[in-house]
Amino acid sequence: MVTHGLLDKLDEETRENIAHALWMNEFNTEKISDELIERLESDKNSNESFGKRMQYLLGEKIKNPDSYTPNYKNVYETLIDHSSSLSPHQAYAMTFFLGMDSSKGYKAIPREADFKIPEDDAPQFDYQLGWHFIVGSCIGSNGKEYGVQFMFWQYALLPPDIAKHFGLSDLENQIIELHLAVSEAGGKHYRSKPIIVAGTTGLIDFSNKPFNYTMGKNIIRSLSDNSTFPMQIKGWGLDLDPDSPSEIEVDITLNQTKEYLFQGKNGCDPCCGGVGTLYYSVPNLRVDPDKSIIRINNEEISLEDGKFWYDHQWCNGMLPGGNPRVEVLRVANNMNKKPAGGWDWFMAQFKGNRELTLASIHSNEMKQFYEQTGPNPPGIMEVEAKGKYIDEKNNSKNVKGSLMITDWIKSEKSQDPDLYPITNTWYPQKWEFSLGDDVPEDIRDFVMIPIVSGGQSGFFGSGLHYSEGAVYLHDLDGGLIGRGFAESTGYVDAPMNRLKLAGLPETVEMLDKLEIPQPSSMLKIISFLYILWPSNKSKLKKLLTNCVDSI
Repeated sequence: MVTHGLLDKLDEETRENIAHALWMNEFNTEKISDELIERLESDKNSNESFGKRMQYLLGEKIKNPDSYTPNYKNVYETLIDHSSSLSPHQAYAMTFFLGMDSSKGYKAIPREADFKIPEDDAPQFDYQLGWHFIVGSCIGSNGKEYGVQFMFWQYALLPPDIAKHFGLSDLENQIIELHLAVSEAGGKHYRSKPIIVAGTTGLIDFSNKPFNYTMGKNIIRSLSDNSTFPMQIKGWGLDLDPDSPSEIEVDITLNQTKEYLFQGKNGCDPCCGGVGTLYYSVPNLRVDPDKSIIRINNEEISLEDGKFWYDHQWCNGMLPGGNPRVEVLRVANNMNKKPAGGWDWFMAQFKGNRELTLASIHSNEMKQFYEQTGPNPPGIMEVEAKGKYIDEKNNSKNVKGSLMITDWIKSEKSQDPDLYPITNTWYPQKWEFSLGDDVPEDIRDFVMIPIVSGGQSGFFGSGLHYSEGAVYLHDLDGGLIGRGFAESTGYVDAPMNRLKLAGLPETVEMLDKLEIPQPSSMLKIISFLYILWPSNKSKLKKLLTNCVDSI
């Protein structure tokens, strides 16, 4: 029998995350196998080891800085001073204070996507970040409609070579977050506090043929040996809203009806100098009514129908931002103004088996609509939206048009206010789209309205706050023409909370020490002269042509 004494060294939040990953309200060693206890008690899983590995990573970055990049030495030395012992969550949150060299050392995003399906549905552990994202709307046997969000969000704490230096396997090097939410139409949005576990716990596993991706008792798996679909998703979590704490669970099987959709330029969205995003989707997944339920507290609801959407993405240099691995692109970045950060993303599934996916990237020109916490909503925001349309025969094409955000809602709840504070930020609550003649006339102009009126916001473990939830699709006469999902990020910045999550002092002085320096005037001048050199100018033009075409 394995002794449990070393488990006492695990901090309370880590124990809670382990418990929740195993669908337990509280950590209970009597319900954990001896094999898992042994993994939890291993040196690799100790807070001291997470701290040691983080300090090594920061030291390597100081010793091997990226060329044509601001000097981050002072930031990294400050982090080293405060990282002798880190919980997995703290180590993960600390990575979001890294500079543009955060992407260094990970497997490079290729210049062109070359997907192998279904093999590439596997989590891509050599890259910095990736996720498997499944959202949709469904009808319960009780006659009610529900929106469901389910996601495994995966971050490789260390570049692969450094992970190997410490004897970590690809799985052990990962942090996984489970994001789970259920919205009851006309009622409440239930959102689980994100469950965050490290691969060193032994709670993360993946195997192929059949596809089987697990995080504790939470599962994404295939019910076929040779295809990712039919796909089963199982998840459980706790919404710790102090006014009405709730327990939610989903067990849903989805059948494929359409082919894979490669986003951006053949799956590059974009691919540029080793950074960027590889991205594809599967629309119009259908709920299997014989194998699908959701549970809210003590009520179990069989699902009779529903349409879902699947996204798989993996990337370098996104969250946190990262440098291209090509010097001339780094130089060019020094000439650009720091981007606003954030985006609005949408999927729409219309009657007649037609779908749209659209996105609008935030810009500095729209800053008056971000980080708004005043008594009045920001007003009407009009921006460009681009994406793809898929017709009933599975033909797809690029589309673009305009988006107006005409209604807003304040985020006044949290799934755990003790760890993730209420932000009181204004988020979009109504979206009006007008697209060109690349889409059929009956869905060219439409409106998205959330299926709940109280907001659908939540947190990532890094401190990133976002809104995500199911929406109705209406024509301009108010007729119901489909269902969809809307996502908004970058509307709030909570730097003090990020300090707290990383185990750092929550002070203005610490924020000042960790502010990532921007390119100096001298670095900009040097960069400008570099770009003027004919061979560099030619190389940059060629690279940017490929990058722009990918977007």
